[in-house]
Amino acid sequence: MSERMTRAGDARPFSFIDFYSRRVRRIFPSLMFCLVTFLVLGWFVLLPDEYSLLGKHVSGASAYVSNLLLWSEAGDYFQVSSQTKPLLHLWSLGIEEQFYLIWPLVLFIAWKLNLNILTLALLGAVASFGFELHSVRSNPTAAFYSPFLRFWELMAGSILAWLKLYKSEMFVRLADMMTPYLSRVLLRDSSNVNSIRLCCSILSVLGLISILIGIFALNSKHFPGSKALYPVLGAVMMIAAGKDAFLNRYFLSNRVMVWFGLISYPLYIWHWPFLSFAWIVGGEMPELRVRIGCVVLAVIMSAVTYYFVEPGLRWGRYGGYKAAGLLSCMIVIGVTGYSIMRHDGYTARMNDPEQQMIDAMNKRLEDDNQRCLKELPEWNKIAVSNVCRFQRDAGKNTIAVIGDSHAGHLYPGLITRAADKEGIAVFPAGCATPLIGLQSGRANSEYLLSKGFKYILNHKNLTKVVLAHNPACSWLRAVDVQNPFNHDFASILHDGFSRTYDTLTKAGKEIYVVLDNPGYSSDTWEKCKSSVVRRPSAIPDFLISRNTKICSEKSSQRLDSEAVQNWNKVSRDLAAGYKNIHFIDLEQAFCNNGICSMLDGNMNMLYQDFHHLNAYGSIYAARFILAQLAGNE
Repeated sequence: MSERMTRAGDARPFSFIDFYSRRVRRIFPSLMFCLVTFLVLGWFVLLPDEYSLLGKHVSGASAYVSNLLLWSEAGDYFQVSSQTKPLLHLWSLGIEEQFYLIWPLVLFIAWKLNLNILTLALLGAVASFGFELHSVRSNPTAAFYSPFLRFWELMAGSILAWLKLYKSEMFVRLADMMTPYLSRVLLRDSSNVNSIRLCCSILSVLGLISILIGIFALNSKHFPGSKALYPVLGAVMMIAAGKDAFLNRYFLSNRVMVWFGLISYPLYIWHWPFLSFAWIVGGEMPELRVRIGCVVLAVIMSAVTYYFVEPGLRWGRYGGYKAAGLLSCMIVIGVTGYSIMRHDGYTARMNDPEQQMIDAMNKRLEDDNQRCLKELPEWNKIAVSNVCRFQRDAGKNTIAVIGDSHAGHLYPGLITRAADKEGIAVFPAGCATPLIGLQSGRANSEYLLSKGFKYILNHKNLTKVVLAHNPACSWLRAVDVQNPFNHDFASILHDGFSRTYDTLTKAGKEIYVVLDNPGYSSDTWEKCKSSVVRRPSAIPDFLISRNTKICSEKSSQRLDSEAVQNWNKVSRDLAAGYKNIHFIDLEQAFCNNGICSMLDGNMNMLYQDFHHLNAYGSIYAARFILAQLAGNE
């Protein structure tokens, strides 16, 4: 847009093209340097899921929508998991650039319509602040990341700039009016007092106090909201005070502070990713020496950026061409980040034996799924992620595993360890309860499992039926579709077990109830995965924790223990009197002396998240399960 706005006395008219060209040359070089650096570093030190997330956030940062991306992830900026997002801090840069994209256009329209700019800015700031106050309790994530709810902070600076530019005489009159009273209270000798300097000095002190309150006296609860007024008004007061104010002249204007001011934008860009990478690699808050090292490294990289990266691109001739080139390069970086995300962090770069095993396993699982679809063609259309699988052709499988995703994650290990005479068939549905007539989880789970049970009952070769379930999925919300007016969960679960035991027993099946594997807190799993079992060789040893205790929890602290204990008790109590019902307690496989671990004896991670087993975990559990099945023949 080449439309220009001029004002009487202006030496240079305003141009949107010039404005956005300067913005690109100001903010792109530092950000691009940082994004490329951490994409390269991440290639060597991040696990695939971590690198995929980094790629996603690089793509968002390149388009200056980091705040919207983080908002969509519904994360809390102050949660521990947020420490593992190296580009988390760029939410504010996204809001800033969205402001600079929208506000000049609003001013242009207001100028065309002959509207009062100050009135418009005041109304916009008040509206933005008011909506933020309303949202900070009802929707704190939106209050933090929404650009329209944070614009008032930037508009405060716009209002100050307008007042200093067009109403500077107002400040002078105000200072002259207040000086006699202030000097009489504050000064021993009020003669020869410079009214402007006195008022500005007081204003800067008040501004610093306000900022310090924002730093030391506030916590993250219900932030920003009204609490954001402290740092915003503090900054406005210190800027309004000008260079002659006492604090500004002797504190902010000394050479050290000026130098940090010069590198402040690159330092903002670099300060967080190093700390976040150290947190990811270590799995927890880095040691003090590591944190200090990260800060020093950020300062060094900021200086390198300011002295060697920014000058040639920000200043000099051919500004338009430079801006176009920078914009093109940023698009390439964004596409690269998106590609990393779409390719799941490029797992092949890890040279990881586990990944090679998983890749081979996935090919085998696809073939097994096709065998099942010949018998149950609609399963994939309904289950999507939890697909059925047959290890051998129909009629040649001997063991059926039915349930939810905790049935599905047992299958890879079982087919790896099953004897030649055996074959495994698995019937998983999302959060489904493996009890006849019970509905839990997704809407079609009971329908799918009814198909699975019907298939099992109609095929005599499936002599062993394994019921596997994550009890948290059905805890207090299972529905008996055969008796929908029963709303008592204890009664529903009782009827479901009784019905299932009776039906399978009459069909001559051996029943094996899996008592679920331990679940952990997501925080414990994250720390274990990040610190103990990392494989990238580029990670320095001093950053890697060797404390395997981080991968363990007491069995009494297991996730959703109430749901698990209830499921275990009811299933055992109702099995009394049946000779064909057996129990496979996976806690015995994963726990020792009351301590449960996510690692095997070779330091292999057994979990793909905080409650699902990975390929190693499935194989680890399969040895125990198949031994139990063989022991009851």
